[in-house]
Amino acid sequence: FPQESPEGMRHREAVLQDLEQSLIGWTTDVGLSQGCSATEANAACFKLLTLGSYRLGVALPGSDIDTLYVGPPYVSRQAFFTSFVEKLKEQSGVSECVPIPDAFTPIIRTIIDGIRIDLLFARLAKAPDEGHSLEEALKEDKILQGMDNKSVRCMNGYRVADRILQLVPNPKTFRETLRFVKGWAQKRGIYSNVLGFFGGITWALLVARICQLYPYYLPAQLVNQFFKVYDEWDWSKPVMLCEIQDRAGVPGLDAFTVWNPEVNAADREHFMPVITPSFPAMNSTHNVTAATKRILLDEFRRGCKSRECNADWLRVHEPFPFFSMFNHFLWFEVLAKPDEAYQKFRGLVESKMRILMKELEGPTTGMRIRPNPRQYDLSDPEWPLGCGMFVALAFDEDTGAFVGRTMNLGRHFHHFVDVINQWTEQNTFKNAVQLRFKRIERKDLPEYATRLQTSFLCGSPTLKSGAGVQECPPDMN
Repeated sequence: FPQESPEGMRHREAVLQDLEQSLIGWTTDVGLSQGCSATEANAACFKLLTLGSYRLGVALPGSDIDTLYVGPPYVSRQAFFTSFVEKLKEQSGVSECVPIPDAFTPIIRTIIDGIRIDLLFARLAKAPDEGHSLEEALKEDKILQGMDNKSVRCMNGYRVADRILQLVPNPKTFRETLRFVKGWAQKRGIYSNVLGFFGGITWALLVARICQLYPYYLPAQLVNQFFKVYDEWDWSKPVMLCEIQDRAGVPGLDAFTVWNPEVNAADREHFMPVITPSFPAMNSTHNVTAATKRILLDEFRRGCKSRECNADWLRVHEPFPFFSMFNHFLWFEVLAKPDEAYQKFRGLVESKMRILMKELEGPTTGMRIRPNPRQYDLSDPEWPLGCGMFVALAFDEDTGAFVGRTMNLGRHFHHFVDVINQWTEQNTFKNAVQLRFKRIERKDLPEYATRLQTSFLCGSPTLKSGAGVQECPPDMN
């Protein structure tokens, strides 16, 4: 699978350096405005760090860079998402900059010199001990003492990636295996944390565990074991790289919730727990539903059977034929005018799709569903920005379907619309967005989707999220 070229990596590093310089100047200015002396402001302890695939060394050409700004105690989250955003928008080379401060994990989505960057924020409660670099201090649990939950969640991305590389026996073999698995998951349409499949960190954790179990295997052997182990895995038990550390009784750390199904009722409801190795331990798959678990298990089984039959690697990686596999679909179109509205509204709709999917699959409907993580750009004469999203429907006797049965999906859609209409930025982007949706058959699929079906390749969508809401009534016929 293609790796970023040396030229591409140099360009990415240059973009990161420019971003860091912007943060240095801005952080100093904030310090001075807060009453710090010039010496104190210039000596402030902060850092721009990379996360995710980039930090793990498996970045692909054209992929995003996940980053984290760790700021000193005097830098507030509000300042970061207001005054720094304004500074960034004025910077040459920045073609997009959308702050999403109210997300579960607050984020700035930006494009700098053609490189898409997701920027998180964490605020230190206190500076590291003298003689300790910030990067090293961030690996120690005590750095979390006094930090707010949002900062800890953002910090977790850095701490988890670093811990994975510590725990695998051979980082090079791990990276090669992970690159294959990520490509396979994308092509099979099961790479999306927000829709209830697995995200990048989960795939990394699963591969890391296989590397631990078979430390002397080559990448091809590890991929075979990957499919075999997770096809046979007892998912009542979590996948873990190390024992979970509980800091109960440690001042400043005992308030953080650690994944523990014996204590936390919600943790017992998780379908396929894969636990992060750094404190506080979290389940990286909390979005998985009964429907997406079924799909993931089917794909593990397919991969395992393909290799048992000595199928070549191209066969294993064959893209999932989403539009030719099913006859019925739910078709959603997200439309917007300003780019910020599109970014936010698209992210909102995608994040709420799980609510609808949970209601649709089961004995009360007789359906099985399969969401498509890919989002398809569309053109509309009234809306300059838009994309299509699709969920496939299959009617199955095992789930209560039979010839002649009539199903009313209206109440499920109305509930979904009610959730969308609770969006907190509804008034901010009034008349700036629209959501259309209807049930269609394969013959009614739009051309913008079917022209790409032979090269179906899903992945993390290029979010440009949303805004206030106007919904079109669903077509249930």
